[in-house]
Amino acid sequence: MSQLTGEKIALQLKRPGRCRLVYEILLQGEVIGEIELDQIAWRSGEAELKIEIFRPARQGQGYGTDAVNTLLGHAFGSMNLKRVYLRVHAANRSAVRCYEKAGFRKEGRLERCLGGSEPEEILLMEIGRTHFNKARPPEAV
Repeated sequence: MSQLTGEKIALQLKRPGRCRLVYEILLQGEVIGEIELDQIAWRSGEAELKIEIFRPARQGQGYGTDAVNTLLGHAFGSMNLKRVYLRVHAANRSAVRCYEKAGFRKEGRLERCLGGSEPEEILLMEIGRTHFNKARPPEAV
């Protein structure tokens, strides 16, 4: 059961008219984060998901997972997208766990080196409409 339902969540379109949808994540009127679909490719039916929970006190409480599931429902339902993908730092275990709970699967890895520092591992993850719908109880789809 979603923790961010009814009056607890309000997804508000902030920048229409671009191939990008940005929503504020609200909890009892407080903006606690932002979630977006970027790089929306209507012909191929794909988009990149990005999310940030701004307030550290609100992280790790399931709000990100609920927001991801809510946006995926919109992406695969109303927007009729076929696939949503994302990039995440492998070291960000809580984010990886959030995405896996929402049904994302790892599909690749990248290494990135910035200015002589140790390489960072970036995971590429994706979820398709069919997988998302199969993972949901019938009343949630």
